[in-house]
Amino acid sequence: MTRSKPFSGKQKKLQLQAKREKHRQGPKEEKITPDKEGVEDAGFSGDLRTIFAKEPQWIIDERKRDATRALVLASDRANSQEIYKYGLSDGQNQPPIPLRPEWTKEMTPEELEKLEETSFTTWLQMLQEQCTVKAQDNILINFYERNLQVWRQLWRVIEKSNVILHFADSRCPLLHLSHRLIETIHQHHPSKRVLIVLTKVDFIPIDRVHAWIEYLQARYDVPVIPYSRERALECNPELLQVIGASSSQTNFMKARSEELNEGTLTIGLVGEPNVGKSSFLNSIFLKKLVSVSATPGHTKHFQTHYYDHPEHFQQEMIEKACFCDCPGVVFPRFNVPTALQILFGSYPIAQTREPYSAIRFIAENCVPSLHEIYKLKKIDEDDEWSPYTLSESYAAQRGFHVKGGKLDVFRAANLLLRDTLNGTKVILSFPPPEQDTRSNDSN
Repeated sequence: MTRSKPFSGKQKKLQLQAKREKHRQGPKEEKITPDKEGVEDAGFSGDLRTIFAKEPQWIIDERKRDATRALVLASDRANSQEIYKYGLSDGQNQPPIPLRPEWTKEMTPEELEKLEETSFTTWLQMLQEQCTVKAQDNILINFYERNLQVWRQLWRVIEKSNVILHFADSRCPLLHLSHRLIETIHQHHPSKRVLIVLTKVDFIPIDRVHAWIEYLQARYDVPVIPYSRERALECNPELLQVIGASSSQTNFMKARSEELNEGTLTIGLVGEPNVGKSSFLNSIFLKKLVSVSATPGHTKHFQTHYYDHPEHFQQEMIEKACFCDCPGVVFPRFNVPTALQILFGSYPIAQTREPYSAIRFIAENCVPSLHEIYKLKKIDEDDEWSPYTLSESYAAQRGFHVKGGKLDVFRAANLLLRDTLNGTKVILSFPPPEQDTRSNDSN
């Protein structure tokens, strides 16, 4: 046995430093501005890390300066329509999503890959033109997925699936539902069926859950199923029966002969990050099948899991069933503030460089007041409650300090955001819009 090459302590130190630096960088960000989206750094390699555009520093600085402005509480807190001023219910605020180009069996893998890259680049350029026009009215685009590899995962799941479950957080489903995705499936895959699954229903009152079910069924004309992982034993039979009923309207028994899953019902799980797809899988199988994290984009590759009890679907034709889990995809939307993406999980809190605008949205819309929920006391009695003073008071309460003894206000603000995202203390939810704009035009 030969001895390995000597490895000095200095070399080991450099190796560990490089590893820590790579870990700190986290998901890759593009150095482009939201109002001028380029295609230079879009993901075309095998890397499945989420790629977001990077906000200009001047926008972040502007929001930081607003952190000390006093709160202006919404007049209809707990039943607020405040969130809909951003046009969440307007389909025109959602640009088209990238589609997989038509391909043939005669194409080589290299030819297909090149075709997909060209098509994706064309889509990015189209989106750039829309961003330029919208920017004239100070309307910016959100942090959306710019990695072709992630979109490829979504394309594969849709192609393989017979029934597609589109997941949305019940606290505000319109922040997660993609009009364009549902529209694309209906237009390009008419034999497939879409179901909307509302997750985290334990966070909100049952009457609000029913209001959302009624609203979404009327809007999309698809079944809408509430799901609670805390009551999986009750929810699973109902959901599986609805999937089974929907499967009878598909052609899953006529799968292509070369497919390994011929005759098998395939159920695709799609949606934005952090809406509960992984938790759902663990609940439907009643065991830990996949790991779960509050970090958006935790699931990196689509995964297939065969269900051992096809009889639960109550359809004699179903002999096998397979759940196909897709990584979360952040769909493009215009006019959605960063604060809302942070609060409802589609943008990582760990990457947030300015948390105070999100704190403001929580504090101005939650009931009871944020300082009452956390029993905060002002550092200076003459100060008004603002996002900064709330975070400052919470830092003092928790004993968060940085070097030099100053309060670690940023750390406190981040913890407030995590509590809201996880629903541990603050439950921030919204009813369906009262005045609805249901345009789904593709223009």
